[in-house]
Amino acid sequence: MKTHLFYILLSVAAEPRYGTAIQEDVRSLSDGSVRLWPATLYGSLEELVRVGWIEEVGDDDRPEGGSGRERFYRMTGSGRTAVETESTRLDAMARLARARLAPRVIGA
Repeated sequence: MKTHLFYILLSVAAEPRYGTAIQEDVRSLSDGSVRLWPATLYGSLEELVRVGWIEEVGDDDRPEGGSGRERFYRMTGSGRTAVETESTRLDAMARLARARLAPRVIGA
């Protein structure tokens, strides 16, 4: 999974968010290493909706506040499964890297 998609999914996992809020949350979650420009953000949101990992929140379920023009998104069950699967994969890779990079005791 592409890094920016993973961060977008994490952002909307916590609560429904709209574009600018997702941009800010992703920047915060990634300690500034992932910046979503509008074309990337909105193209990614469309892709995530298309594959069924997020959905647009209907007018009846919209959070309070905002101008009313924002489009809010939330994670779906299949999106949660995708993040869990990717998290497991990343964890396995990190464990392997730590094991391979651990100092070796020579002559033990």
